[in-house]
Amino acid sequence: MLKKFFVMTLFTLALMLSGTTTNQAYAGEVYVGTYSDGTSAYLLTHTVSVYSRRPYSFSCTVYSAGSNLNYNFFNNNGSPYYRNSWGYEGYVYGGQSPVAANIYQYVVNRW
Repeated sequence: MLKKFFVMTLFTLALMLSGTTTNQAYAGEVYVGTYSDGTSAYLLTHTVSVYSRRPYSFSCTVYSAGSNLNYNFFNNNGSPYYRNSWGYEGYVYGGQSPVAANIYQYVVNRW
């Protein structure tokens, strides 16, 4: 009986120690993809401000490589477009920015 308890304790301890990760996101951050330069992008969910749901228009902030990047999503002739604080803009599903498409899908599915 004592041997079983000792083995289970060691097994539990080994599981707890092996479950550590290095690149953890903070609470309220959602991974939304990788930019072409290889940096990861995280949506700061507490910054999402939805202005309209039909059609969807909202703003949010993305954290990447130590800086924040603001995104605005808006409707243009019935299609979703985005503009960010780096000056990029375009059709959300145009393939130019998978990060923008992931942000848009995440917000539309959850807000």
